[in-house]
Amino acid sequence: MVKEIKLGSFRFLKQSAERNEDFNGSVTINPNINIKSIEKFKIEDSKQESLKIEFNFDVDYAQMGKISLEGRMFLFTDPKTMKETIEGWKNKKIDSEVNVLILNLIMQKSSVKALQLEEEIGLPFHVQLPKVQFGK
Repeated sequence: MVKEIKLGSFRFLKQSAERNEDFNGSVTINPNINIKSIEKFKIEDSKQESLKIEFNFDVDYAQMGKISLEGRMFLFTDPKTMKETIEGWKNKKIDSEVNVLILNLIMQKSSVKALQLEEEIGLPFHVQLPKVQFGK
């Protein structure tokens, strides 16, 4: 069963980009997502609750440099899915459908920001961008 989950808000709280100008050698690119916390959040004077998720998204270039993003997002869902997700987080067993959705949202939003930072400081892109090719 597909769970009804909507993105309420997505914000970056910290961002950093480093590049070692003296680097010469082979480049290794290792992206990583780390979910720091998942908890219930209720806006004051409102009945609506959401999942508050805090995360880190890093792209490590070994000695060449690093992109680090820290963020927070709020997801709206039904009370059952919310309860299961919070309990799953505590027990390190989040429903796979919810986990994939959370990771994809983080990856999509963070990759766009990381691409911008990589372009600005001259790091190689961590994902392959589409290219136009002419047919034969």
